[in-house]
Amino acid sequence: MHIVRQIPNLLGLFRVLATPFLAYMILMQTGWALIGAAILLFVMAMSDIVDGNLARRLGVVSPFGIFLDTISDKIFVAGALLPLVQIGLMSSWYALTIIVREFAVSGLRSYAATQGVVIPARAWGKQKLTLTVTGLIWLMVWSGLPMIDGTPVWLVWLSQWWYLPYGLALVWTIASGVEYFWNARELLQQAVVNAASE
Repeated sequence: MHIVRQIPNLLGLFRVLATPFLAYMILMQTGWALIGAAILLFVMAMSDIVDGNLARRLGVVSPFGIFLDTISDKIFVAGALLPLVQIGLMSSWYALTIIVREFAVSGLRSYAATQGVVIPARAWGKQKLTLTVTGLIWLMVWSGLPMIDGTPVWLVWLSQWWYLPYGLALVWTIASGVEYFWNARELLQQAVVNAASE
């Protein structure tokens, strides 16, 4: 029973430990390696959805679990973004936009916590992660399928629409970041006032 109660934390740890393997498969740049990376990323994303709900059901929500859940999704997304930039499948500005947004929002939430204010995850932020992962998976499938002999033409055709979730992910990244800072504007204004009066 004890090990069952640790499953949410183990899933978060799995995502962190699997990230180097995700990056390695992308860097291999072969058809099957990219498809494998897409599958691994999908499994990691599903575990990210499951662990929070499971922790609440088991009544094992803990500060460590929240910390692990918070950093693991950022780690595995960065673990996909950077290798994709390195092999030329993604623009560096696109990856930088997503990563900077994560740093900025994390910094904002950390500052708010020091002031006794909790900034919860918002719907746009959760949707952003879903769209980002979908776009990354679709991009890897689109790149990997033409390298695999015997791939059905219709599947190759379908994969070329990767830019739809890819583009939406960028819009949601920017919009959700703006939403976080807009909703925290009073807190930030007070911080400026306090700094000016020191």
